[in-house]
Amino acid sequence: MNKSLIGIILIIGILILSDTVFSLVPFIVIIIEIYSFYLDYQPIKKQSKELAKNLKLTWQQLSEHNTQESAYVAIKNKIYDVTNFLDKHPGGKEFILMNAGRDATHAFQCYHPFSTKPAEILEKYYVGELITNQHPLFKEDSGFYKECSTKIQEYFKSKNINPKTPLPGLLRAIPLWMLMVYTFYYTFIRVTTWKVRLIGCTLYGILQGLNTLHLMHDASHGAVGNNEKWWWGFGRLTLDYISGSSMLAWHNQHVIGHHIYTNIMGSDPDVPQKRDGDVRRIVPQQVWNKIYLWQQYYMPILYGLLSLRSRYYDIFEIFLYETNGPIKVNPISLQNKLRQAATKILWLYWRYYLPVRVCGMDLKYFIFYFLFTEFVTGYWLAVNFQVSHISDEVEYFYNNVDKLEKQGTNERWSMEWAKLQVKTSVDYAHDSWLMTYLCGALNYQVVHHLYPGISQYLYPQIAPIIKEVCNKHDLKYHELRTFNDAWKSHINHLRDLGQKGKLVEISI
Repeated sequence: MNKSLIGIILIIGILILSDTVFSLVPFIVIIIEIYSFYLDYQPIKKQSKELAKNLKLTWQQLSEHNTQESAYVAIKNKIYDVTNFLDKHPGGKEFILMNAGRDATHAFQCYHPFSTKPAEILEKYYVGELITNQHPLFKEDSGFYKECSTKIQEYFKSKNINPKTPLPGLLRAIPLWMLMVYTFYYTFIRVTTWKVRLIGCTLYGILQGLNTLHLMHDASHGAVGNNEKWWWGFGRLTLDYISGSSMLAWHNQHVIGHHIYTNIMGSDPDVPQKRDGDVRRIVPQQVWNKIYLWQQYYMPILYGLLSLRSRYYDIFEIFLYETNGPIKVNPISLQNKLRQAATKILWLYWRYYLPVRVCGMDLKYFIFYFLFTEFVTGYWLAVNFQVSHISDEVEYFYNNVDKLEKQGTNERWSMEWAKLQVKTSVDYAHDSWLMTYLCGALNYQVVHHLYPGISQYLYPQIAPIIKEVCNKHDLKYHELRTFNDAWKSHINHLRDLGQKGKLVEISI
């Protein structure tokens, strides 16, 4: 086990046991943050020699260049050494380091959809070719994505709209945070009746989910403001400090994995990775088991565990083992490990220490209301996530990642990346502003997956443009009338995959 992680676990254990030390948590966290910022601004070791040329690397060799001391990315099988570009990148170095040592073709594409300038700048950092890939490549864009991007760019220019405008998110976040403080106070701080507390923790659970679905989600995709400081600051505030989870873990799970390889078993961390042994069967290539006959009943119950699972997962999978299913996590810096410890400690401080040890809330009541709150949040998030991709409306694909790990590949999947996003996502309730707010615009899932770097509050405006282009390219845009229809499609998929025992052999 990594020594720094052992230290983090020991610190958390000491804080739980010691009131004296726990009372010093705010000061400890401030010191950790100051030191972490100090480490952030230490100069990167610059390359003293000219960039190597004409390299021929396998994907395994490429993966060794995944730090700020040596950062390579592959785009369309061309390798670029962007080590000296990290501090020059207008979007900051975090997004580059996330993609360092791996194929970044479609991350580059969907976060730079409206300009050719980034590609032109990149050429000066060209060093060679990638000769094998961990995951097969997608077909080149036939014109569908380019046409969508051109039309959306023209629309934004005609309306003088900033695609990353931060104002709508902030206007929603500020009153939401005020309500969170109010409901937290009446649930965990003030002495009141059980009925008030039950209502309070229900509302707090919903608000905690909305906090994640709105400003946090946009920040994780660089879609709130035009500066990395906006994304970094609001992302850590909403997910790390308020929710007690980890933006770094979310980036690896969601941005690097799920958004690139949506609904591809063996590549997308959000779907089962093994053909047998999973608690759910949602991809036809999974081996059938009798327990799946009941999954449409037990899976919705288990969805409530999502919020609690995320706080366990980010420590014991992302930070401890540096893995995320089929997606390898790049080396985590000391400052990010320290920040993870600081945010967990501060979250424990205000979620546990203040109510129980300062305000005297009975521990058994605290545990009940805490778990109730987290289950509400878990349901709110999981239900919204599941109906968007696990549905009988969408398609699923298979990648034999075990074979690729050993051999690598030069194959191309039989579809374009942008068309995969349309085929694997489902929209619903476009005519309901309330539903759009309650799900953080996840009811515009197709739009979000094609253009994650655009503010969610603009999705209703650009969805008609994408629908029009889909129709022109004979591509079905999955849209259901209501959330209820989307939920039924999700349950139907669980029931259908639970009933079918036949193993379907399909790959792309």
